[in-house]
Amino acid sequence: MSGAVVAVAVVAGVLWVVFFSSAFAATTVSVTGTSVLTPDEVTAAAQVPLGTPLARLNTAAIATRVKQLKAVADVTVTRSVPHGVTIAVKERTAVYAVSAGSGFDLVDAAGVPFTSVADAPKGLVVASITGDDERLRRDVATVVSALPQALRDRAVLISAETPDSIVIELSGGAEVVWGSAENSAQKAQVIAALLSVKASVYDVSSPSHPTTKA
Repeated sequence: MSGAVVAVAVVAGVLWVVFFSSAFAATTVSVTGTSVLTPDEVTAAAQVPLGTPLARLNTAAIATRVKQLKAVADVTVTRSVPHGVTIAVKERTAVYAVSAGSGFDLVDAAGVPFTSVADAPKGLVVASITGDDERLRRDVATVVSALPQALRDRAVLISAETPDSIVIELSGGAEVVWGSAENSAQKAQVIAALLSVKASVYDVSSPSHPTTKA
């Protein structure tokens, strides 16, 4: 048998072991990065076809299935020779909590409500939003993300009936008329300065012409 034939046979054998035998088949799944979700929930959604050789495993399809879970912002699926599959999850981060029935939904920066809780987490701004409006949820997230810390610490409730009528209720009874989410960075700068003035209403809906009401 010539050297070339032997070499081809060796390559064919290696390919068979890697792509078709159980020597490097997926038998275990590990999940990292979960807090809202449980590893079991991620594993169930992933539907990893155990017994499939790692080289033939469709990691993109697994990742797509895991991304269907609302709490997942991103996911990476990797093969771990000889038998492991690792699913690294990045969960959504709550920007605020919105009243929902007898509890609260946690909402991320994109306005996505991704999990429900009985009580709003301490330190998280609470919002009351009229209807199931994705844009309005996203706009409130924009406003909350722009709030200076001094205002965030005093915010009791953000009310939003329409995208142009966002109002922030403060501890002590005062309120901030924010208007729309447009120019939120500028409005945040303006309200940070206005808070030094004692007032019952701070209106920054037009940040170039802010007003206060005693």
